[in-house]
Amino acid sequence: MIHSVAPSDLWSQRRRPRRQVVLYNEALLVHPHRPIWFTLRCLLQGTGRERLMTVYRERGERAMVQAAGRHGRPEQDVIYLASLGARGGDTPSDYDVWYRLIERLCVTAGQHYVQRLYTSIAARHGDVREIFRQLGFYSYTQATILHLSGPDWDQRTSIAPMREQSRRDHWAIHKLYGAITPHTVQHAEARNARVWGMPFSQRWHNRSVRTWVLGPPDDLTAYLRLTSGVAGHVFRLFIRPDARDLSVDVLRFGLAHLADTRPVYLMLREYQEELIAPAQDLGFQPVDEQVLMVKHTVIPVRRPILLPAFEPNLEPKMTPAPQISVPREDVQSYVRPR
Repeated sequence: MIHSVAPSDLWSQRRRPRRQVVLYNEALLVHPHRPIWFTLRCLLQGTGRERLMTVYRERGERAMVQAAGRHGRPEQDVIYLASLGARGGDTPSDYDVWYRLIERLCVTAGQHYVQRLYTSIAARHGDVREIFRQLGFYSYTQATILHLSGPDWDQRTSIAPMREQSRRDHWAIHKLYGAITPHTVQHAEARNARVWGMPFSQRWHNRSVRTWVLGPPDDLTAYLRLTSGVAGHVFRLFIRPDARDLSVDVLRFGLAHLADTRPVYLMLREYQEELIAPAQDLGFQPVDEQVLMVKHTVIPVRRPILLPAFEPNLEPKMTPAPQISVPREDVQSYVRPR
């Protein structure tokens, strides 16, 4: 039986899960995922666009899937899959249960007006990726996660003259994003200029985000975003292909703003492969590869019943009435003499 989260599900998580898969994204790299706290928030604050959780319970076996919403966006990330309890001989496999759970999650997300579901699956979890593919998710790009695990092999001390992002830079950032991002990725992420104009300097969801830009306000050369949390820091870098030589100086500028020893990560997409070698010269080393997948949901829309009658494209075709031929003598009989 598949149902929404209940108080008994909180008690069942006291034991270690038999199998679990954490689908790491940028948020989970800086703030570790705690399933029991996520369940508690679902019970206290309810489920909806901010978070969703579906649970499978059958003959003492339980499984769950959890999805977290994106701040200010009609989107969610599937971040956790787990199976708990002893598995019997006649019970379905973990993959069959996860398939049914994610299928129910997609339906529930559409009911809460979530337009897109995302997930980041490690390359080693090919079996889990197949479950999402069968449910309508498709891969739109791949990402490489690099970890700062060495000294500055470049041995330079120059840093890029970057400045903090202002409110007037969101259009230029969106222009830079469109210049380096393929159209398939832009269609999957469905971003607009308003996304880059958000107040990243504020703290939200136990994370702090800082952004810097390089270049004139109307034509930026580079964009650097630093996301910090209790578990580490993550950098995202946008830079024009003709200015890739400045990538080391841009990253060194971001590292200069770190004052602790928490792990530092750098996320690069497959269309940014030319930046991997400069990042390795700075001390970053690849630690994992991910496949980014998305599914566009079908959301219910309320429309008035009489609205199609006023839409020009839905009007019925008017057929002219046939002409009736009347004899001339009958027409003269209806004319009154003066």
